Amino acid sequence: MFDQHKEANMPRRPRTSAATGFYHVVNRSVRKEPLFTQPRDYRAFLAVLKAGLERYNAPLVAYCVMNNHWHLLVGPLGKQGLSRVIQWVTATHAVRWHKFKGTTGQGPVYQGRFNSTPLDDIGSVVPMSRYVERNAKSAGLVERAEDWPWCSLAQRRVGNPRVPLEAAEFLSSVTWLDYVNATLTRREAIREAQTRNQAMRARPKKRSSVPKRLKPVEKGSDPLKDDE
Repeated sequence: MFDQHKEANMPRRPRTSAATGFYHVVNRSVRKEPLFTQPRDYRAFLAVLKAGLERYNAPLVAYCVMNNHWHLLVGPLGKQGLSRVIQWVTATHAVRWHKFKGTTGQGPVYQGRFNSTPLDDIGSVVPMSRYVERNAKSAGLVERAEDWPWCSLAQRRVGNPRVPLEAAEFLSSVTWLDYVNATLTRREAIREAQTRNQAMRARPKKRSSVPKRLKPVEKGSDPLKDDE
């Protein structure tokens, strides 16, 4: 089992089961250091994620991989199944990350246990999918959410996706694209801020070396292919 660091004398609280079986999952790097700085770094993580989802037969609705953290909307899945797949993904990625960087034995990669928020009503799945898929746009990294290559919104525009996603026709529609990119209402902005604070606890104080803007992902292109 992957154990980044132990909180002395503080027993871990059991995770809450979601009534719907859907969970918003977040994990980020220790000290908010960059995990992903090159396209190959993102591709390597997505390869681990794909293997984990297939290994534990875990359904994935949406994802977004940022430079020092990632968001997943997983489900329907039981609490134990969730823990198994996310612990495996986190541990496997950490081991491979250290091996690639030549830093094995030099401390943890992730800040600790992953954060999971259970969705208690099925009506929360749509707004949470939107929150996850517009994450890079909300961070000001792209003009449109689908221009961020490392998210499910961009992946659904690719003919041969690399990470298995739950089939949902509306998530591939033009209407959904417009909805994800639409300006938030005041009420939606408040809800997004609450979701972000709950998931992340605290935002990084400074940005790391990530380009401010990315070129749009062309329809039918594969953002995960080698860029040589």
